[in-house]
Order: sequence, then C-alpha cells, then structure tokens
Amino acid sequence: MNAFTIAKQSKVALENAVDSADKALKAFDQYGKSEFGLTPDHVKAMPEWKQAKKEFDKAFTELRAFNGWYMKAFKKEIMAERKNKYKSR
Repeated sequence: MNAFTIAKQSKVALENAVDSADKALKAFDQYGKSEFGLTPDHVKAMPEWKQAKKEFDKAFTELRAFNGWYMKAFKKEIMAERKNKYKSR
C-alpha cells in the first residue's frame, strides 16, 4: 500500500468518528430544541451531553487538522482521482 491509500483510509476512519459523535449529539434532540433550533440550556447542563459534545469537538478537531495536512500532501493525487471520477461519468 502506498502513502495515499493509507491516508485515505485514515480520512475515512476520522470521518466515521465524527459521524458517530454527531449521531450521539443528535440523540439529545429528543429533549427538544429552542425556537431557533438550538440546544436548550437544560440539555447543555446534562453531563451526558457535555461528554458527547467533548467527544464530537475532539473528533472534529482531529479531522480538521488531518484534512489540512492531507490536502497539501496529496494535492496531485486528489486532483487526479477527481479527474478520473468525472471522466468515467
């Protein structure tokens, strides 16, 4: 396996971590939303919500940092992959 393939697998794993953390946060929607669609303060005060939010923020920060490196390190490979994807359509 080359470095690009390994990096793509890492990206998928990080995206999956963000998705699962997001689903955990969305589970708290059962307690309602404010009129503007925001999470109410009584939900934000729950320790379970705080933990889920902390995990989401951590996963998102890791993905964001990874993407910053990934896009610079593999710019040519990403562009070639996109070009081939649209060429096959």
